[in-house]
Amino acid sequence: MGDVERQYALAGPCENGLRSLVGVSYSKRRFERLLFGPCSPFTGGVEVENCKFISCSTDSTFSVAHGVRMRHVLFDDVRAPDAMLVSSATVLQDVIIRGGKKAAALWCKPPSHGDVSDALLEWSKAEMANVKLAIDFSELSARDSEVVGIPLSKLRWNPEIHIPVSLSWRESAHWDELELSPRSFWRINLLRLQDFNCPEGVFTVPFPGDRNFDLKMDELARIEDAGILKR
Repeated sequence: MGDVERQYALAGPCENGLRSLVGVSYSKRRFERLLFGPCSPFTGGVEVENCKFISCSTDSTFSVAHGVRMRHVLFDDVRAPDAMLVSSATVLQDVIIRGGKKAAALWCKPPSHGDVSDALLEWSKAEMANVKLAIDFSELSARDSEVVGIPLSKLRWNPEIHIPVSLSWRESAHWDELELSPRSFWRINLLRLQDFNCPEGVFTVPFPGDRNFDLKMDELARIEDAGILKR
């Protein structure tokens, strides 16, 4: 089986034991898909270790689904029609995601209620407890990245373009004084955290040219000046 076929074999559920990809580097390869899992670590897990994807692309899904274990993997300037979708119900260690403004954005989210078993969630939580750094996206300049469901202490980001947002903002004595609109970009991010039942997450700063860019940045400056945001 060739290296590309080995990557394709990691897609989707399988009950026939471990599928793995170890020590493989891809450069400027075009994939039909870049899909890892979903899988069950108890019956047919997926492990990816010491691999590199450099200047690769796909015309389809780019996803790390639940149940996957991924360690020491680099995604450098990978292009895709949509964002790189990462389930937080995984085990990630020293995964580096970087690239310019045209690279795929990073969307990391907890699975929807009922999509995974309680046992899988407990597996991910227990294994991630021993991880110091899950994802380093400090050199990812793509628009609209969001990382929710992994503790901020296990993430590395660029404070110039990524903002750590916390539900605790609303507990500040100064929050109501800001008089942000109900449709404020920053209020919406708090609602997203609430919807995911997560206390904190990292969101990308709006880019020049985005709708209501000046207002979003003015509100951000006010939040920071009030001492609510500490980068």
